Amino acid sequence: MFVSIMAFFAQVSDPAVGGTYMTLLNTLTNLGGNWPTTLALWCVEGLTFSSCLGGEKADEGCGTKDEQEACLVGGGSCSNYLDGYYAETGICILLGTIWLVFWGSKTITRLQDAPLDTWRVVKQKQKSED
Repeated sequence: MFVSIMAFFAQVSDPAVGGTYMTLLNTLTNLGGNWPTTLALWCVEGLTFSSCLGGEKADEGCGTKDEQEACLVGGGSCSNYLDGYYAETGICILLGTIWLVFWGSKTITRLQDAPLDTWRVVKQKQKSED
């Protein structure tokens, strides 16, 4: 994937600006690809649901550290009944499909069909024929 993205950047890069333009495009790609991963990992814990099995605190939640410690002290064990990873995977698949169908495919097609001159930073004047 990295090679194909860099090949695209090399193709649309403006020769008048040089490597600066490719660096800017690569930086925007890295920023756009890294913050969603961080956000997704942060959300997993909030989507995980667990309960205490056995002991004095049976059938109570184990969502916080205090609840987990109380369950363990009471002789029980915490068990996940919904792992946040799988819940988030389903949500992301649904949102990604909705995005692709209603907005993304149109934008992707428009960007693919755009002539290379639209990517240029410095517009070149048309030569007039005499």
